[in-house]
Amino acid sequence: MSYYDAVCRMIEMNVNSEYMEGWMAGYLRNPRREEHEITQEYSSGFEDGLERDVRHFCSWVIPLKSS
Repeated sequence: MSYYDAVCRMIEMNVNSEYMEGWMAGYLRNPRREEHEITQEYSSGFEDGLERDVRHFCSWVIPLKSS
């Protein structure tokens, strides 16, 4: 899956935004955030992005609230 397709899929699935930011940064080999700004979600996304792994982002989907 390409970078673009993966990001579009995460947006469609309502994946946690911190995870997405981490995944994108890792995929693009950007430097990590400052230590005090790193969350568990970001860190998991960053590691998956480094590996270009798209299998785990389903674990970070935020359920939509019904009205």
